Amino acid sequence: MVIEELKTILSSSDTDEKTEILSHLCDIFESYNNSIDNFNGLVTTLLDFGIKEENLEMKEEIFNTILTAATYKNISGVDFDILADNLDSLPEECLHSALTTLSFTYRKNYLSYLTKYVDYENRSVRADAINAINEIEGYWSKKQN
Repeated sequence: MVIEELKTILSSSDTDEKTEILSHLCDIFESYNNSIDNFNGLVTTLLDFGIKEENLEMKEEIFNTILTAATYKNISGVDFDILADNLDSLPEECLHSALTTLSFTYRKNYLSYLTKYVDYENRSVRADAINAINEIEGYWSKKQN
């Protein structure tokens, strides 16, 4: 998929077209194809639009698509700093996807962002934060052994 095409669709006001392209991307990310053209750029574009999206349902869809990419593909080449830096501005509905995505980066520098959610009032968000921290710490613990 061409990144410019994705940007054009996500910039439009056509929610059906946005939903269709996000569903298509989820299918691609879930596939066995590990050589997706422009993968890092696609995820980076989704992050950028996900942060900026004002429609809550669409924002959730974008973050769910990012989580699908993180779940099924190697995301080590993607810079998730924009996500970490904007966690506090995300609606609660997007925090599961965001926190879980950060856990799949296995980057220690995101631990400080995640620990802020360990005392969050919503139990599900707290659990997601704890799971994310455990995922990253567990990864590094296994690497040291």
